[in-house]
Amino acid sequence: MSETATTASVSEEASVSGATPEAFSTLEPEVISLWRLNGGIEWAILLSMTFVIITVGSIVLSLGLWFWALLAAWVLALVVAMVQTIWYPPLAYRYSAYRITDRIIEVRHGVWFRESRLIPLSRLQHIDLRQGLFERSYGLATLVFHTAGMHESSTPLPGLAADKAAALRDQLIGQLHRRQMPVPVAQSDTPEAVNGDATL
Repeated sequence: MSETATTASVSEEASVSGATPEAFSTLEPEVISLWRLNGGIEWAILLSMTFVIITVGSIVLSLGLWFWALLAAWVLALVVAMVQTIWYPPLAYRYSAYRITDRIIEVRHGVWFRESRLIPLSRLQHIDLRQGLFERSYGLATLVFHTAGMHESSTPLPGLAADKAAALRDQLIGQLHRRQMPVPVAQSDTPEAVNGDATL
């Protein structure tokens, strides 16, 4: 009995506020592999350049013991890179979600610091659909919401299936067009009056 009353009260609050209690949607699981690939490439480039600098510097400057200290720091960075590349993406996926209602778009993300961004549809200017080289190979895409009058004018939503991202973009653009269309003025059935006299 109490459970039914609670459900009814939630529905009444939603109807009063004008918002629908939409559930949050998760990103596609393939985004974990994509994030691991991107992170692995970035770390590989950074660590390779650092290793070359340490090696050349030790030869040219005869660093001696400093070389082994720098090499130990490089190995520590390698361990951090491996942990972050393998362990971090599943956590980022776990705490990433979004929902789209008839009034707002809400995007949540963050592992150490959680962030939830609310985008009113009334401030939405346009939507970009982006697909990088690796995103295409995983069948994923990113929607970027551009807004007006907000602190950050662009909000990305990555990790969507390419066909779903295109459908969401078309759906939101359709909502924007319907909101911007002028409301037709109903014409009166009575004859127009000119100088107080009815014209027949």
